[in-house]
Amino acid sequence: MTTQQIAYFLQLSEELHYWRTSYKVNTTQSVLSRQIKALEDELQVQLFIRSNRKVELSAAGKFLQQQWKPLFEQINAAALYARKIHQGEGGSIIINHPGSISYDMLPELVSKISTVFPDVRVELIQIKQSQEVEMLKAYELDLSYSRMHYEDELLTSKLIRHDSLALVVPSSHPVVTEAHITADALKDDRFILSTLTDGEAYQLKLQQIFTRYGIEPNIRFESDFGSVIMGLVAKELGVSIIPFSYSYANHPGIRFIKLPFDVPLYLHWRKAEENAVVKNVLDLIMKDL
Repeated sequence: MTTQQIAYFLQLSEELHYWRTSYKVNTTQSVLSRQIKALEDELQVQLFIRSNRKVELSAAGKFLQQQWKPLFEQINAAALYARKIHQGEGGSIIINHPGSISYDMLPELVSKISTVFPDVRVELIQIKQSQEVEMLKAYELDLSYSRMHYEDELLTSKLIRHDSLALVVPSSHPVVTEAHITADALKDDRFILSTLTDGEAYQLKLQQIFTRYGIEPNIRFESDFGSVIMGLVAKELGVSIIPFSYSYANHPGIRFIKLPFDVPLYLHWRKAEENAVVKNVLDLIMKDL
């Protein structure tokens, strides 16, 4: 069994048509048929049900398609990454981050990278928490700042810091200090909350805050982006609870009231990292911890 045979099988399982598949994999129909037959003989299973009119996956074929497709994608990603290292093209790094570090930690980090490694290209992205582990393992990103802690045999996770949370209100709002926060004071306010892409820890803290102040939030708006939340608060469309670090954006028309609650910030990376650029940036980060 070869990776080429698996590639042929996966392509045919998508197309369910020999001529279109042979065209896409750049081979002849006869070669494709022989390779699929050889794969079936070795596995001792029928992968496709063939007739004069159509080709269908067998039950065994459907199972192998589901099992092999993600594995094959990861194999290809790893091969491309290895080629990138070998050819010396690893002069870039992809960093995922929550929006809450965009105004303090992240600019400082990028500035240090630019100073120490001026030729390194830095790509900054924001993805959903549910995607970051698989993207790290698939070499689609290199470092990931996250509110979530992971236990994974292929990844390393390190606690970086804790960030205070804050109630964010329009400048004209009567609540001025933490002592003024009560269920009665906020009973007429609509809440604008994150869609909880920051992870489970963030969600649990929100629940603790609402319990502490006896608040039953009237959640009217949700957004993945702190900048959007601050803009909605400034328009007096509601109040929110977000990390205090957003206050460094100096967004007009809003006030931050620090709360006695915080959320963790972790950094995740691959244990078996071979890219010199990623290892150098990691060393740079760790020096400041």
